[in-house]
Amino acid sequence: MDRKEKVWIALFVVAVLLIIGAKYLPYFPGDVTVARFVQWIVPASTGWAQGISSTAKFPWNLVLLALTFALSWKLSGWRGALLALASFAGMWVLGMWLGPLVARPRPSVDLVHVAEKLFGYSFPSIFGLTYSSTIGFLAVLSARKASGPLRLGVVLICCILLLIGLAARVALGAHWPSDVLLSYLMGLLWADLVIRFS
Repeated sequence: MDRKEKVWIALFVVAVLLIIGAKYLPYFPGDVTVARFVQWIVPASTGWAQGISSTAKFPWNLVLLALTFALSWKLSGWRGALLALASFAGMWVLGMWLGPLVARPRPSVDLVHVAEKLFGYSFPSIFGLTYSSTIGFLAVLSARKASGPLRLGVVLICCILLLIGLAARVALGAHWPSDVLLSYLMGLLWADLVIRFS
């Protein structure tokens, strides 16, 4: 077993332990403080955050998937493109299954600003799973298959988009920071696993 596999397994174990923790804790230590800080630092108007959040909802999530498919084909051929579909499908199924199983409540208006009352669960963040299975997938695929400035550019742009997505969901009070970050971790681990088949 090489070092990369050991790191992947260690991160997988951390993710599983945090998922178990999410089942029993309404939020993790630091979530309230980080959420309040994000809400303080971003623009007071939440229109920008709602716009970003909508990109992970139907039908825009399919546009995001189509762009990921096309860019993956460009980076790694038809196998990369098919794996982009597998990345998205795997995280969609996991999100639908894991949400009711963990049943973590959404952030409380007593603790942070909540822009609108949302139904469903806080964890996993379907937004986070969608972004990590598309944008995160592109970052991992680029890190594995591209080289030089292209690799750096794609990975950097993807990381910036993931951070903006995190800020948007936290600014709306739709998720705790840990919900989105753990969803990102799950999606990136899945992306790294499926890319091994390219």
